Amino acid sequence: MLSKRKRLSPKLKSTLNPEKISIPAATTPKDVDPRICGLLDAVKRGWYRLDTGELFMGFKVTRDDIVLDVGCGEGNAILFCAKQGAHVVFSDVDAVKIKALIEKAKETKARKVEGFVSDTTPLPLPCEYATKILSMEMLEHTSNPENILAELVRVGKPGAQYLITVPDSRSEMLQKPVAKPIYFSEPNHIQIIDKENFVQLVENSGLKVERYDTWGFYWTVFMSLFWMVHQKECFDGAVLDCIKPPYHPVLQSWSNTWAGLMELNGSEKLLESFDKYLPKTQVIIARKE
Repeated sequence: MLSKRKRLSPKLKSTLNPEKISIPAATTPKDVDPRICGLLDAVKRGWYRLDTGELFMGFKVTRDDIVLDVGCGEGNAILFCAKQGAHVVFSDVDAVKIKALIEKAKETKARKVEGFVSDTTPLPLPCEYATKILSMEMLEHTSNPENILAELVRVGKPGAQYLITVPDSRSEMLQKPVAKPIYFSEPNHIQIIDKENFVQLVENSGLKVERYDTWGFYWTVFMSLFWMVHQKECFDGAVLDCIKPPYHPVLQSWSNTWAGLMELNGSEKLLESFDKYLPKTQVIIARKE
């Protein structure tokens, strides 16, 4: 209880009265499509650098390159390479995606476009064919990643550079208690690969690791929330294809929050810290000697 000397003045009492507090009208931020938000986040972390021609920092693509992308999916990476004028070659087990990607790639300035359906074992390509080779979020889908890498090494020219990514084991383990069983079964993730095993896998294939990095905290949180808001739904096939509008309000709110955070001055160090300690993806740049 307040003493007589400390009793609040009528003026101060009025400022503490909820009925007398003036609350500014709420503003609703413009929704950012979660996939666009993820793309913007990727650009901030060194992906898709149109000004330098680097698909990722340290992995430059030029018109002189022959770029092979196995397990290309919708093809964002190979389309970036096509826009650099490179000869692009890509494969996937999904014939519909390959057909669509061929048409998109032909609309770029790529000097040559080749697309085919393949599970990569083997690839219908001669030895020492490509100068740049991509395997992005693909090795976790196979029970024999060693065989896939051996085939990729076979088709790479001497000196060829490789960009290889797999999900980070910390992100995978965070999702495991809430994810649908299909996420950790075919055709999705049947391998959980930690840093030590990832580096060893690449080095055992005969490639020399030039750089190791991580990124994608945004996607770690997004996917964890995705499983929570879709608990009652059944999924069939590739989970990635199920991430599409309309988005649950929780997912939309997370994307809006992350987009706003990226715009804050001085946020870069915090974003890098998130990507270091709880990333979605591991990245290796390697070279065939």
